[in-house]
Amino acid sequence: MKEKKQQNEPLSENEKKPLSKKIGRFFQPETQKEKVLRHEDFDAAGDVYYAGVSAIYKVAQRALWLVFILFMILSITFNHAEITYDNFYYLIKDFSGAADYDGSYYETLSYESDDRQNFILYRGGLASVSPSKIFVFTATGRRTLNMTASFSSPFMESSNKYILVYDTSGTTFSLYNSFARVFTETLDYPVTNAALAEDGSFVIVSSTADRRSVITVYNRSFKKASELKADYFVFDIVVSRERNTLAILSYDVGNGTGRTTLSVRDLSTLEETQALHFDGEFPISCGFLENQGFAIMTNRHIRIFDKTMEERDISDDYSSGNITGYSLTPEGIAVSATVDSQTMIYAFDKDGKVLYDESVDFNVSDIGVFDSYVFLQTENGVERLNPYAKKEGEQIQSLPSGDGKMLIYNHKTVLVCGESKAEYLIFQD
Repeated sequence: MKEKKQQNEPLSENEKKPLSKKIGRFFQPETQKEKVLRHEDFDAAGDVYYAGVSAIYKVAQRALWLVFILFMILSITFNHAEITYDNFYYLIKDFSGAADYDGSYYETLSYESDDRQNFILYRGGLASVSPSKIFVFTATGRRTLNMTASFSSPFMESSNKYILVYDTSGTTFSLYNSFARVFTETLDYPVTNAALAEDGSFVIVSSTADRRSVITVYNRSFKKASELKADYFVFDIVVSRERNTLAILSYDVGNGTGRTTLSVRDLSTLEETQALHFDGEFPISCGFLENQGFAIMTNRHIRIFDKTMEERDISDDYSSGNITGYSLTPEGIAVSATVDSQTMIYAFDKDGKVLYDESVDFNVSDIGVFDSYVFLQTENGVERLNPYAKKEGEQIQSLPSGDGKMLIYNHKTVLVCGESKAEYLIFQD
């Protein structure tokens, strides 16, 4: 049995060192033990090199542990009021719901039949709202949210963080993540439009008794940050946290005729930095493109702008025809229209470059853009146009499908959402 140290026994050399030197030693690489190596066992220079690399990684590991501990102490100190059992539980559950994204595979998703559902992509999966239900599927087909609801005319917006559901015939809007409702609020007047930013902040458009539009910006903690009251009707609204910009597409009367107006505002102050007017045009949609561009769609033109909001390109005038489908996402913008008995396609990519400006010999009910491909929904299925295909026969690929809402998953995958099931269509590269 090991004997205890006597009270008057002298301290060892290590015990004599002050605390500062002991802590410093924690971040020093341990000396390598001497070992006699034969020539055929190891290359001496290589052994020394890898020993040095190992020592550096050990120091880095210990430094990271110290940073992590310091971060946890500061987080708990300054955010202790926000750390509750419910918040922690929601966070862990939401991580599990989002974890399916990387391991996704394609299948048919089945759900309750309802012909009044609105569908949207969310975190690589699918979300839907109907007058009676809200559900969310992950990319692997696992249903993480299935809640009853009571809506008249529900709509959805999504970001990588939340789903925002609002009822244009009601006064309540709600935010959801992968498995639960995280915020809800009831206003005095119905919500007419909304927009989500990737950081969790969002914008709500409503009205008052004396103003046609009230635009309220909420921060990522769900607190009201700023508000704007306007006397025009908002048709679309988009937000870019990267640019700290809010873009409002509206319709009013100017110069004796109806016109589309784009108001560009600072997101923090809601001060207007730019206003553009397009006489004789009716607004449809607007949005930021992935590569710093911006686009506006009206009943006459697609207009492309650069990051300074200078107009860079414009499509042909299709106002004499009937618009059969349109799409505006960060991946691109496109319109299909029947003009003089021909189906015309106008499409731009995420850089604002023209992808397609020609007719096709079939009817189109919906359209979208992803990468350099244009997807067209027809009565027989989905067509994928590749404007850069070298061979004429490779320019169009077709896959049959049933009726439903077309959602473009990636450059080769489309999700067609019908009344009771969603079907994945996969094109060949």
